[in-house]
Amino acid sequence: MCRTKEAPLPVDKTEKQLVVYDLYNNTEAFQALVQKYNKENPYVKVYYKNFDNFEEYEKVVLDMMAEGAGPDIFAMPNNWFVKNRKKLNPMPATIGTKDDFASVFVDVASKDLVTTDDNGILQVYGMPLYIDTLALYYNNDQFEDRLPSKGRPSYVWDGIKNDVYVLTKSSSDSLKFDVAGIGMGIGKNVTNAVDVLYALMIQYGTVFYDSLMSQSTISSTNSTGMGASEAFDLFTSFAGVNQKHYSWNGYMENDFSAFAAGRVSMVFGYASDYLKILAARAALKNAGTEVVTPSSIKVAPFPQIEDPSVSTNKRYTYAKYMAFGVSRNTKYSETAWDFLAFLTSQDSQKSYFDATHRPTCRRDLLTSQKLDPTYGTFVEQVGYAESFPVVDVLKYEELFKNAIGLVGENKSSRNVITQVQDAISAMLPKSGYIVPVNTKYYKELENKKGSN
Repeated sequence: MCRTKEAPLPVDKTEKQLVVYDLYNNTEAFQALVQKYNKENPYVKVYYKNFDNFEEYEKVVLDMMAEGAGPDIFAMPNNWFVKNRKKLNPMPATIGTKDDFASVFVDVASKDLVTTDDNGILQVYGMPLYIDTLALYYNNDQFEDRLPSKGRPSYVWDGIKNDVYVLTKSSSDSLKFDVAGIGMGIGKNVTNAVDVLYALMIQYGTVFYDSLMSQSTISSTNSTGMGASEAFDLFTSFAGVNQKHYSWNGYMENDFSAFAAGRVSMVFGYASDYLKILAARAALKNAGTEVVTPSSIKVAPFPQIEDPSVSTNKRYTYAKYMAFGVSRNTKYSETAWDFLAFLTSQDSQKSYFDATHRPTCRRDLLTSQKLDPTYGTFVEQVGYAESFPVVDVLKYEELFKNAIGLVGENKSSRNVITQVQDAISAMLPKSGYIVPVNTKYYKELENKKGSN
């Protein structure tokens, strides 16, 4: 972002201190940016603390804010800004407008971080440092061995089912596989199971809430009669023993460890998961287990329902990232936003990607970052990635993970989804929230109501 004023602001020699709380970030990379900002702004001192435990972080931040204290700037999951808007100060006009924001950052950032204030005026409430996307890691050697005519995963789900059938190798132990085609179908040993399900729900056109976000509507179907039920059925089918593409169950180890050992051909992950896979590989190798070569680890786009090469429909994958907000309790709101503008400047974003390989959120850096041989696929998906708001990340994850288990036990997906819908509705305030006006997960429902 850039300041909208052409002339620089007058130098304010009053010393200011900004405290930044962050979660799951690369401390070294972020501290390098802090040091540069402190050097360029000698009257502002930024103090940074990075957490690695979500529950601890949430409790610390919320307890401190309730007492009128807390950090000046703090990170939140991208899908928490609707719920927590009133804890934040919006971006001031001196930094930019919502239109400036939309011109700099990709679409999902506006959908997640721009919403109306109490007066119905659209405001920017958060600033992303990156946007990670869900993609498909695959073992190139196994594809070349078993599917040499393709050499890579299919772009569509029906094709993925066929790939899995060919790639899967049964074991003498009937409860396991020598090689599983894909790590998918249950929740407990699939690292990103719930996020994969979220992506499928988005692909099948699930409308998550009513227009006020006062109740969940995930059991509703779209104009084609599809929705969350189809998403659940597709996800759990890969653990269905009667399915041709059956390839995963609860007896397999964690999907990343299995992938590192060559015991599963495909797993879902984010750009940030690449280092986790390498760490799993190193641990297994040190323990004397045979592992895959790093050169065999490749990345393909998240599969679609329809072939992107011929379909005119929008592609979808899931977006997941932390974004920074400025606390309503800060004494230095404009200075805090100036720091966030610095963090998301083109130069800062280049440095951050070089250090972390987390995909950029800026439109003007997409072309160059797409060329990265390992992380380019994640970057390429940033433009069509989506998310939806939640009121509690951990409770939603628990709800959907349990629901996956119930559907896997041959419970009706529609009945299970109704139970999840009721549980989510119980978390929502009856008065609802002020929700983003440009997010389809509310608009579609409003249009349906208007046509009745």
